[in-house]
Parts: sequence; structure tokens; C-alpha cells
Amino acid sequence: MTARGATWALGLLCCLLLGAASGQDAGAVPVACNVSSSMALDLAKFAGIWWEIVRQPVGSNFCTQINVTVLNQATDNVLIDTTYSNTLLYPWVNQTMNATLTVPNDTAAADGYNFTYWNPPSYTPYTVFKVLDTDYSNYAFICGYTNATDNSTAFGVVIARNRTLSTAYLDSLESNSSALYQNFANGSMTLITQDQTCVGNGADPSTAFAVFYAVFAFVIYQLTK
Repeated sequence: MTARGATWALGLLCCLLLGAASGQDAGAVPVACNVSSSMALDLAKFAGIWWEIVRQPVGSNFCTQINVTVLNQATDNVLIDTTYSNTLLYPWVNQTMNATLTVPNDTAAADGYNFTYWNPPSYTPYTVFKVLDTDYSNYAFICGYTNATDNSTAFGVVIARNRTLSTAYLDSLESNSSALYQNFANGSMTLITQDQTCVGNGADPSTAFAVFYAVFAFVIYQLTK
């Protein structure tokens, strides 16, 4: 083979390889939650406070804080306390539901974790939760469903260690999660309220009481003057 022929053949081979790689990227599709596996978690690193940042589809709760506690026992070794509000006019009025479940340390769970919350005065429906990805220090991608054969019950959630995120960082999280998993959307996930109105999740409750008392006193004054 001449030098020119060898060069042409090498160029053709490179084109074919690049084309194949491009075709593989183009064919990659986000994975559904019901066929995804929950990653192996380092429980000590995953423990602590998380904040719900965005959700798909939209939910009814906001100001949501998730507190993960690892207990020193073989079963029911993870306690989850989730504090939230569902009252738009009074977001500082919140309630806490809790759940205990068994999570083996540093072990993947193909079927995720199916559990219910005690949310007084009753239990929530059993829901499967899967931790798809986390760096432990900043973010975690979580999906779940109540019916594995009905994708309309599935959801995707981005939680974070910081209560509020910059727009650029949130955009990058949505982009990365939606490229890999269904139930996440790039740029259109519902932002969960986590601003200063969520006084019950961190601010001094006496402040909220003082505001309420002032409004109440003003109303009474208007009615009796």
C-alpha cells in the first residue's frame, strides 16, 4: 500500500470510529426510576441536614428540610425527619413526619427503599425512594414512585446541603440529572420555596409569634374602635 493509500485508510478508520462514538452518545436516553438502582451510600457522609431544592412534577409541600440520622443498630438504622409546610399563607406553620428504615452501609439497592412516613395522625402511602447520585457535600439526586408499573406516580427531586443555590449551579444540577435520569427536567423543574418566609425551619419561632400577635391585635382594634 502506498503512503497516500495508508493515509486515506487511516483517515477513513478515524471517521468511522468518531461516527460510532457520536452515534452512541446520540442514542443515550435518560433512565427511568423503576429500572434505576439506588447507589451504595456512605451513611456517615450522607447523614445530616438536606434541603429540597427542586422537584418534578410539582408537589404540595415547601420549606422542606430533611434530617437524616444514622442510628447505632443493625436494623431500622436510619431515621429520617422531614419538616415541611403546606400552607401558602402561613409557610412558617410546619409539621414533621418521620420514618425509620434499614439501609446497609456502602451497599447498592437495586429496588431502592420502600417505606412509609408517620405523619400524625396517619401514615403516608408506601413510596420507593432511590438515591441516584450524590457528592455528599453539596447535592443529591433522588427519584421515587408509589407504583413501579405506572410512571405517572414517579418523581425526581434535587436536594442540597445549602438552603438556596445560585442560578448557575442549579442549572448545572438540572442539566446533569435530566441527561441521565427521567423525572428530571433541564431548566423547568419546580423550585421549592426556601426563603426567609420559612421561619419555622430555622428562624426564631418567637418572631413569627410576634408578627401573628401584632396582626391579631390590629384586627381586634379595627373591630372594636
